[in-house]
Amino acid sequence: MNSSYLSQSEMISDQETWFIMKILMFGVTPFVCMFGIVGNVLSMAVLVKHGLNKCSNIILVALAFSDITYLASFNSVPKILYEAVWNREYVGYSKTSCDVLFVLFSFFTLLDYSLALMGMTLPILITVERLVVIFLPLSFDRVITPTRTWLAVVGVAVYWLSIFSYTSFWQVLEFDVDNMTKKSVGIIKRSAFYESNPYSVSLIQNLFTYSSMVVPPIVTVAGSIVISVQIRVALLKRKSMTTRCRSNNRTTKLLLAVNGVYCVTAAVISLPMYIPEYASYSLTNETPSNIKRISYQVLNIAECMNCSSNFVVYVILNKRFRKTLRDFFQCGHKAKSSVFNSYQNLTLRQPATRLGTDTVYHQ
Repeated sequence: MNSSYLSQSEMISDQETWFIMKILMFGVTPFVCMFGIVGNVLSMAVLVKHGLNKCSNIILVALAFSDITYLASFNSVPKILYEAVWNREYVGYSKTSCDVLFVLFSFFTLLDYSLALMGMTLPILITVERLVVIFLPLSFDRVITPTRTWLAVVGVAVYWLSIFSYTSFWQVLEFDVDNMTKKSVGIIKRSAFYESNPYSVSLIQNLFTYSSMVVPPIVTVAGSIVISVQIRVALLKRKSMTTRCRSNNRTTKLLLAVNGVYCVTAAVISLPMYIPEYASYSLTNETPSNIKRISYQVLNIAECMNCSSNFVVYVILNKRFRKTLRDFFQCGHKAKSSVFNSYQNLTLRQPATRLGTDTVYHQ
């Protein structure tokens, strides 16, 4: 059994794996993340401009913020330094430097996982908000309020931050001496706390799995199907729809598109649940196979693409979003032109003064 497992896990050589990892880590991932950060910043600016008195805008702003934080944390320097070494260790640093890197690594890993899963949970709020809009249109403003929406968003954030604050005690930095270089290296391993609390570890892992990979996709898919059917029914009654209903319908289609991208991503990143021998969620797995090294990075790229895609969805499907975004760039262009014209007017006045001075000098 073990030989079969090894033959499957090591079907790619170390050299090939490291080459693929370098392309994914230092090429694909930074490009996707930079695009995502810029896109989400622009999305937040446009949504805030449209106003946060609309509950769906509050959820989308929170989603953009969680995506930005995840994309930045996923590319943190301590994490890259640890991953960039093939043996996954801090090598060539003093003990103090390793301790600082480990603290920062733990902090950014906390933000990485918690904010990523916050972004994977917020589609539930989007779905619930749209269901209330569709089935309780007259009492929607009383049921879903901006204050309650903010409280729900904060509750989701606190939930995930609490879970991963606890799991941060599952790893510890240990030091060893490299036999070749005789230098001290820092290696992140499972802590004694992790080994001595198997029941709580199992409980948290199950809670993590069901809270992120089971319940949110099921609720989102089921809710989206119901919403889609209701939209179809509404389209058949288009002649009797009011302007506000049409506006709500456009918003609903936009949010359904966001949910659709999320569902595809959720399907991809849930693969380790079904093929654990080939895929892994854990960065600090002590004995990862080459396949798991690559799959870990591919799964994270899928999550990065999910976090970067909402901006594209807004631009394609929302005319008002495009107009506001265009206005932002036009205002920036006008401001730049105004500064340029002011500078040009100033330079046009200066030669006359210099000419007078030069004339006096020559005389």
